[in-house]
Amino acid sequence: MTAATDERKTVAEIAEEQGWQRRVSLDRNDVFMRGTVRIRAMWAGDKLNGATLFHDEMYESYTREVSTLRAWFKR
Repeated sequence: MTAATDERKTVAEIAEEQGWQRRVSLDRNDVFMRGTVRIRAMWAGDKLNGATLFHDEMYESYTREVSTLRAWFKR
């Protein structure tokens, strides 16, 4: 397992610990949902390509940083 694969797995574990539901789509996108908040993480291979944050289906933010993605799960 590569470091990037480990990163994707670690992100998924952090989300689960914080009560997020995860749906994998086409092995390239992970969608995390909790209440009215949705996070979509897009992966290039197993490296984070970008992530978007939505509240009530309204776009709020975009990042390419794994640290920011992790912080979103802790909100």
